[in-house]
Amino acid sequence: MASGESIRTARLDAGGTTLAVASIGGRLPMLLHFGPTLPLEEDLAALAEALLPPLTHAGMDKPVAPSIFPEAGMGFSGQPALKAHRSDGSGFETQFHLNRFETDGGSLRIEACDPVVGLSLSLAFALDDETSVLTASSTIANTGETPLSVDWLAAPALRPGPMDDRLVTWTGRWCAEFQRRISPWPHGKHLLENRTGRTSHEAFPGILSLAKDCGLDRGHALGLHLGWSGNWRLMAEETADGHRQIQAGILYLPGECVLRPGTSLSTPPVYAVSTGKGENGLASAFQRFARQNLLRHPSPDQARPVHFNSWEAVYFRHDINELKALADRAATLGAERFVLDDGWFPGRDHDSAGLGDWIVDPRKYPDGLSPLIDHVKSLGMSFGLWVEPEMVNADSDLYRSHPDWALRVEGHERLEARQQLVLDVALPDVGEYLFSRLDALLSVNDINYLKWDMNRVLTAPARDGHAVAAAQVEALYALLDRLREAHPGVEIESCASGGGRIDFGILRHAQRFWLSDNNDTHDRWPMLREALTFFPMEVFGFHVGPSPSHTTGRRLDMRFRAYSAAVGGHMGLELDLRELSDAESATLAAAIAFHKRWRALLHAGVTRRIAAADEGLCGQMTVAADGSRFLAAVVQDATIARKTTAPIRLSGLDRSGFYRLRLAEGAPVPDHSRRPYETPLAKGEGLVLSGAALMDAGFRLPLGWPDELWIIAGERLP
Repeated sequence: MASGESIRTARLDAGGTTLAVASIGGRLPMLLHFGPTLPLEEDLAALAEALLPPLTHAGMDKPVAPSIFPEAGMGFSGQPALKAHRSDGSGFETQFHLNRFETDGGSLRIEACDPVVGLSLSLAFALDDETSVLTASSTIANTGETPLSVDWLAAPALRPGPMDDRLVTWTGRWCAEFQRRISPWPHGKHLLENRTGRTSHEAFPGILSLAKDCGLDRGHALGLHLGWSGNWRLMAEETADGHRQIQAGILYLPGECVLRPGTSLSTPPVYAVSTGKGENGLASAFQRFARQNLLRHPSPDQARPVHFNSWEAVYFRHDINELKALADRAATLGAERFVLDDGWFPGRDHDSAGLGDWIVDPRKYPDGLSPLIDHVKSLGMSFGLWVEPEMVNADSDLYRSHPDWALRVEGHERLEARQQLVLDVALPDVGEYLFSRLDALLSVNDINYLKWDMNRVLTAPARDGHAVAAAQVEALYALLDRLREAHPGVEIESCASGGGRIDFGILRHAQRFWLSDNNDTHDRWPMLREALTFFPMEVFGFHVGPSPSHTTGRRLDMRFRAYSAAVGGHMGLELDLRELSDAESATLAAAIAFHKRWRALLHAGVTRRIAAADEGLCGQMTVAADGSRFLAAVVQDATIARKTTAPIRLSGLDRSGFYRLRLAEGAPVPDHSRRPYETPLAKGEGLVLSGAALMDAGFRLPLGWPDELWIIAGERLP
């Protein structure tokens, strides 16, 4: 810091968290603090001086800490937040100068400009008072006289905790989403990139930075998620001088983003939490924030109905009498919504024809969908329908009429996936066509739910030879908003071959996620546990699938499948109900009834992971917003390595309060142990212990077999 340079500071305080920044000498501000509340009388200018790095050998002659929007033009050798240039090669680096800080309640805006390059910059921050979640974004405006090619624009960069030593990210594939990966903080760059045109199965746009002592309920944790449903880049970096940063933004394809004079470009929002309460502290904040600020359910005060989905019962074999029979069985068991999946439009006897022709097949439904819908409604159920609007088959009337509506690079081989091509939804004629067809379906038929699928990646997202991948996402959001305005009572599920489009961006436009096409309960539990780091439980469909599973071949008994779905999210059924034995039907009906008794808690509480010393035991518990009761689900997913089980420790309870625990009434009790053990949870008045004892010492469960489920209900005593 040069002698006499001025220091300007700003801070946000909300929800027990402080964000503090400081600008030295009129430059872009550095991030001083993002974490637990600092005293209001804290001297932020002194803190800025304390954090300035010392001069280094063979380094810059003036100490400059990288800003919250790092710039190569200020001597930073790591990843800059902006990579851009003009056609003559100029404008490749910036030196933004601070214009002003603007604060308004829980929001902060940082305005800056670089008149030499011809750019203005606006960094926006909002800190939620209820959850302490930070929302941050960057906007640049081209104030120059020539176009600016933008290769990279990051949201404001965040700095991890000084003792953080590891990163958590998520990879995956179809039928195996949200696979946790743990890696040490890099010396250099840890880079995740997604070029699939959707959020993707292969990687999730989120990251955790954890301190050495971080566990489920204590220790520093920083969580960050980019709310965007297309191509993205996320990077964690440590430079040679020890500066650490995490950046996230849209991954633009070459030449995709050109900013004309007088226009602006904004990043999607980054959502972040910094807590000293471990991974469960992150999950609690993100879940509550998503529920309160992003999720827009058309009937928020109504219980989410138990689904029956026709897919794994009949696939493309649509016979109205058969479907009515399935509806009869579903209603008898307690289902409340019937969802007709793929196969209802012309040519759709297989997956290689018909996409794009969104009219009801007169061969399968000569009188339209009304006879089936009327029958479903007479049983007390509502009706939902599967659609895949962004896709088209070459064998379709739409493609034969408008081959130019498909994304492509002229002269290149047309690449199909799942026998599908992708429509250019950002083309106005395409967007209008899709809206008109969907609007007609929803206007003519009593449909209150759309399962919106997207079953392939974007391999040639081009129009007139230029990349338009990001425009597809914006057009999708606009189409969903337009449908919502025209049909405010319709719920929408985001499905993309399962969990290929799950993020905070699409959550503003959809009310449910299909976590995975894998209905194998054994595989679904670990995927759900990871996804709950960011999302509330009620947005995830959890269906009772067939045995053997159609995706893995694994055989699981009905008790485990049905009660897992009952406590694992938004319950549904996706199997041929006519094949069930009387005993299986009775178990399934009882599980549905159990779900209905508990869904008010499950869909409004905070779900936290449970600490178990046994690798074969894992669990979660949902605590009511007022802390009065909870429901815990513990899964034994492997053979226990020890001779006996280790204690299970609970989370999120009042340490000074006392709780009564019982095996949940109506839930099955695993009974495969060769030597009986009568757990106190099954005795009379149950087990009464303090929150401190339950969280620090815990309790033991009996030995069981793999793929068994314990459901424990707890209530706080007056």
